[in-house]
Amino acid sequence: MVNTPQVTAEPRPDRPTPQAPDWLVRTAAVGGRLLVLVVLVWLLAGFAVKVTALLVAVLVGLLIAGVVAPGVGWAGRKGVPRWLAAGGAVLLILGVLAGAAVGLGVRIAGQLPQLLDQLRSAASELSGTFGVQLPGTGSSSGSGGPGGGQGAGQLLGPAQTVAEVLVAAFLSFALAFLFLVSGPDMWRWLLGKFGGRVREDVDAAGRAAWTTVGGYVRGLTIVAAFDALGIGIGLVLLGIPLALTLAAMQFLASYIPTIGAVVAGLAAVVVAYASDGLGTAALVLGLVVVVQQIGNDVIEPYVMKNRLPINAATVLVAVTAGGLLWGIPGALLFVPLTAAITAGAHEVWVRHGSPPVAGR
Repeated sequence: MVNTPQVTAEPRPDRPTPQAPDWLVRTAAVGGRLLVLVVLVWLLAGFAVKVTALLVAVLVGLLIAGVVAPGVGWAGRKGVPRWLAAGGAVLLILGVLAGAAVGLGVRIAGQLPQLLDQLRSAASELSGTFGVQLPGTGSSSGSGGPGGGQGAGQLLGPAQTVAEVLVAAFLSFALAFLFLVSGPDMWRWLLGKFGGRVREDVDAAGRAAWTTVGGYVRGLTIVAAFDALGIGIGLVLLGIPLALTLAAMQFLASYIPTIGAVVAGLAAVVVAYASDGLGTAALVLGLVVVVQQIGNDVIEPYVMKNRLPINAATVLVAVTAGGLLWGIPGALLFVPLTAAITAGAHEVWVRHGSPPVAGR
């Protein structure tokens, strides 16, 4: 048997592995994280749209609880059972809102034809004088099916909307009551899921957000009441028709920061122009600007005491984003939600010894 000699291959020198530039590696890492973040935000936004009614009810319940929480706490310190104080506060808010809605609804329903006539008259004058066409001021005659009747499909839509609003309102007030009664226990249960420094950060951020939202809504209500009262008195003195209705519209619209107050003020200017001409409209415009500037520059900083840790640009972006995502409820809720998130993040930022470069 012949032994065949084994040939051992000589080791080859290792070839250098090509290395990507550091800047490309860092860019790829950052881009990958941003892509994951964008996808996550997109998925969360899609989920939020699908459960809009539930999220709006939860957020409104939190806002109501945040507004009346100091009163409930004061009553508890006086010996009133917490459930009784919470129930009384929620029923009081519900009664005020329901009474205002019914009273304003009856008044607006009675004056709506006159208001529409005023707007159509203003639209005709503006179109003839300046070539400006106001939207939604066309004639409403001829609506409905043959013979002026309405089909079942046309009636079902408004009825469904009313039912959804009533269900959402009930859920909001029920959740507000539960948050007021069991809120401390819920918060302690949530904090129990964390430990150490994280638990302290979550507790501090949550309390800062809660304080900010409550102070914001209470302050916004005072500013809205000031604007409505000042503009309403001015409209009455100038003899503008529908003065009280326009003042009520100003109060309600002021809960949509920046945009709502401007739209309500322009409606008053249009009605003044239609009723008494350009001179009166100019006076009403000056009245609206002066009252709203006093409210924004004097009343708001005093009553809110710098509790809104976001600037005017952020407010405008939040209102627009909320309106695009959730409509009117989003425009109402996204500003306090943004303020709460900002306040919580600011608290954590400061607790870790990194004060912000600018701001509070």
